[in-house]
Amino acid sequence: MIKKIIYSLVSFVFVSCSLGPVEAQVVNNVDAKEFSKLINSNEGIILDVRTIDEVNKGHIQDATNIDFYASDFTSKLNLLPKDMPVYVYCASGGRSSKTVAKMKELGFYKVFNLIGGFGAWKLADFKFVKTKDKVFKKQESISVIEFSDIIESNNVVLVDFSTQWCVPCKKMKPVIEEIKKENKDVKIVFIDADTNKELVRKYKVRGVPVFIIFKDGIEKFRHVGTIDKKELFQRKLGRL
Repeated sequence: MIKKIIYSLVSFVFVSCSLGPVEAQVVNNVDAKEFSKLINSNEGIILDVRTIDEVNKGHIQDATNIDFYASDFTSKLNLLPKDMPVYVYCASGGRSSKTVAKMKELGFYKVFNLIGGFGAWKLADFKFVKTKDKVFKKQESISVIEFSDIIESNNVVLVDFSTQWCVPCKKMKPVIEEIKKENKDVKIVFIDADTNKELVRKYKVRGVPVFIIFKDGIEKFRHVGTIDKKELFQRKLGRL
């Protein structure tokens, strides 16, 4: 009788676990060759978790920098889209390994860690770039009341939630500026996600960049990550 009960419980567990498809997290440690192949053939975010001084001496092209030692490290990680692949590296692999473990806890879907870090990347003779230290200007904050007034007092509003350190955000800036010039009827609002935490929480911004279109104060469209100008403007804004 006891054996039957145990068998039934085990059967129930297996049946319950197979009721629906569950996408497992993918967390891999890869060498420089595989890392290069991944970042050049797949959409995703390259994440450099070194200090700004280290980054300025050389970094992988288009890498987003979030300093592992910064007090707001985890909150900035949370602003990255969790459903996109993230390719992480540091100087030698220590900080990136800890970052990958943290990202797994936070619910990131696909994370790849560069074994040996940037040192291994250079030893493999892959290309890298150098940049001058950039001092980010403190962005003005906007209250929830002010924001509500903007989206309710304008017919169509395109809101760009972004940050100054996010590379995909920077890539989208010219696209949004073009839309702003070409369509005077659309109100464009840039919201710095680092400065406006209250708005980020209220509108459930879980990655940057995030583009939200409001019509008469009501959300009509939302997209996380980069998006083609034609897709955003003609197919979305043009239909409102």
